[in-house]
Amino acid sequence: MGQAEAVITRLAGLDDIPAMIRISADVWDGEDYVPRVAKQWVCDPEGRFVVAECDGVVRGFGRLAMHTPTDGWLEGLRVDSSFRRHGVARVIARRLLEEAKHAAAKSLRFATSCDNIESIALNESLGFRRIAGLRYFFCDPEPLPAAVQAATSRANELAASSNARATEIEVERIHSPGPGDLFTLAIQGSATVAGARGMLPSGFVFHPASAHFIAEMAKRGCAFTAHDGDGRRAVLLMDTSSEMWPEAGEFVISVLEGDYALCWAVLSHAFSEMSGHGMRSVSGCVPCGGMVASMLTEIGFEMWHEDIPPDMPTVLLYEYLPELQGRI
Repeated sequence: MGQAEAVITRLAGLDDIPAMIRISADVWDGEDYVPRVAKQWVCDPEGRFVVAECDGVVRGFGRLAMHTPTDGWLEGLRVDSSFRRHGVARVIARRLLEEAKHAAAKSLRFATSCDNIESIALNESLGFRRIAGLRYFFCDPEPLPAAVQAATSRANELAASSNARATEIEVERIHSPGPGDLFTLAIQGSATVAGARGMLPSGFVFHPASAHFIAEMAKRGCAFTAHDGDGRRAVLLMDTSSEMWPEAGEFVISVLEGDYALCWAVLSHAFSEMSGHGMRSVSGCVPCGGMVASMLTEIGFEMWHEDIPPDMPTVLLYEYLPELQGRI
């Protein structure tokens, strides 16, 4: 291939899905999630799914999702392995910036792995700047039962050793959190949301921490709160993974925060209840080196990129500088 000018971009169609599957076969050892969501992305009237062609053959693609009428999210940028380092990704990225401008997006963000050097270099050269970083943890189906049992044992141990009796700790599932209620305010005021610059992590996808998205996550996944007679509280919000089939049963921790003992109580309760509702694995982006990271490590969750120090992020959140929006 020659110059980047030979690359033509257009909106994706259903006929492009076989090419997307071919390109995705070389991503993440063939475990790329894009083939599972490609049809949904193509048919999304609020999004812009773009393919790049070279000599009439699809060699790359990427997507702009509009989480709100003004909040854009970039994801799924892929390039044929034999056409990388030829400017294809840059052409796709520029087309997505144009699509964001046409969609009247006032913010534009994306997340990537800390070791995705090519993506980081490309997007920083276009004007994106890192605004946050979190640590990714996961627990696969086989070790999950042991993790659930370990969480329950730890919660019971802390309850028994506290001054209050275990029966005084109450855990409640919140089915429909609303604007301004205690649960919603606790999530919005959490250290996780603050550290993610007002965003709710859901795996590698981040949503604005609005009451709307908190309610949506609670509906798709689950929301729990715990409190005791001394006024201590803890909250837990979990989503279902957008990168998996719905029936896969992967839950994603978004926010877990509050009193230490009550965090164990709410985590244990949620794990036990949701295991009976199809939960087969759990993952999540959590603040680096904090309480939640320590809790998940204690019950057997694995850290993605264990070679990286625990207080360093493995998932990076980027934002397109607002002052550059008018230059697109």
